[in-house]
Amino acid sequence: MKRLGPVLTLIAGAAMAVVLGVLSAATAPPTQSVNAQGEPAVPAAEATSEASPEPKPTKTVKPVPAKADYAGRVQGNGGLIAISIRNGKAIGYFCDGKVEAWLKGRAADGRVTLSGPGKASVVADLGGGKAAGTLEFGAKEWDFTAPTVKKPSGLYRASAIVRGAQVRAGWIYLPDGSRVGLTVVDDQPVESEIPEPGENATVDGVEVDPQDVDEFIEGF
Repeated sequence: MKRLGPVLTLIAGAAMAVVLGVLSAATAPPTQSVNAQGEPAVPAAEATSEASPEPKPTKTVKPVPAKADYAGRVQGNGGLIAISIRNGKAIGYFCDGKVEAWLKGRAADGRVTLSGPGKASVVADLGGGKAAGTLEFGAKEWDFTAPTVKKPSGLYRASAIVRGAQVRAGWIYLPDGSRVGLTVVDDQPVESEIPEPGENATVDGVEVDPQDVDEFIEGF
């Protein structure tokens, strides 16, 4: 029995060493990788996430013609409407032979937006060879569809001084021969015959020269 004493002592010492090693590993502070400058290194997964943010979806911008002329009927109204676009600038004219509205605005992202005196406004989508939208005028609202047109159809305007009075006139011509217009002298509508497309109009015995859109849109 006396010979077992040293053996038991060695076993007890080995067990104690194992226990101390486990405790030391459990209580040791966590290690952290550092880069060449001694700064904490960012884990690869985190670095990839920060360097490559998720891309945002892009919006597709709808095209607008650089030059286009539209003319058509206003549904349920009996009047006609014409819209012309030149390099983003847009003008419009509505007339039923008794009242009129001149409007201006812009064309962008597949749509034209116009406004005019008396809270008149037009919003129309462009595409498929037509302008289709809504006209608001005189507290009322109508839909319209206006196909593209070519000269001599489309919109004409005249502005002149006749016998000391300010004359303004507008005309819309459709390809099927339909036409409408209004002549205003000193802001008062007057009877006046609608001329043939591009021909001179006569106001109080004086000829007035109509202009097409290309001639007057810049100063409108």
